[in-house]
Amino acid sequence: MTDMTFVHLTDLHILPDEEELLYGRRTTDKLRDVIRLIQDMDVSPDFFILSGDLVNDGKEAEYRRLNSVLDELREFGAPLILGLGNHDCRIHFRRVVLGEESEDESRRYYHSRMFGGLRVIMLDSKLPGAVYGDLDEPQLAWLAEELRKPAPLGNLIAIHHPPVFSTVEPLSEHCLKNSDDLAEAVSGHRVHAVLSGHIHYAHVTSFEDAVSITTPATAYILDPGSQRATRQRDGWGFTLGSLRGGQLYTNPISMHGQPVQV
Repeated sequence: MTDMTFVHLTDLHILPDEEELLYGRRTTDKLRDVIRLIQDMDVSPDFFILSGDLVNDGKEAEYRRLNSVLDELREFGAPLILGLGNHDCRIHFRRVVLGEESEDESRRYYHSRMFGGLRVIMLDSKLPGAVYGDLDEPQLAWLAEELRKPAPLGNLIAIHHPPVFSTVEPLSEHCLKNSDDLAEAVSGHRVHAVLSGHIHYAHVTSFEDAVSITTPATAYILDPGSQRATRQRDGWGFTLGSLRGGQLYTNPISMHGQPVQV
């Protein structure tokens, strides 16, 4: 019997106008395709993880559009665990989505939440002006403290930038720069996996005492079969996860179409 089920979404790249296109796609339509597919599945998610690049340019209007789409996700009746990516703006996110007053773009947004005995930790690897990510010292110290707290079903970490190399060569420069610091924090603790996004395709490998699982994007897919150059394919994806008997199972789901000329 499955103890817990969750959905990991990433790289929504929501635009301010319903009809506006990103590389010829309506990103809200892509997300709604995912929502419809999950609705048709025989699952009842306990929570959703959304690990950054919620919008495309960090504009206030994009977060207003995002809010309307998040309302459709909330109809599942499950909490949304939100994180930020390099395309996001912390100030506008806090104001529009969280309803907080904020003037500080440098203040990172990281948090944790317990679901039964499972702790879900969302980290903030956004570095303003950079496509790669990093984790600052205060956040790493906070993470170490969180991992020392009891979690009978273990821990699940989410972050935007993958802490491992990409098999699509150019994207390796886009990953987490101080992954050794994250590995040190994770080591010796019961961390099932580090979930990430950013590179727009499914990518699974070992990471310290855990597994690194990168989820395909909802906005568009990058082709993992093109290893020396990035190549887009029309499509979308997400990861369906479950915890069963204290063990994590994940199913990255990708829908690939034809290559896209950009």
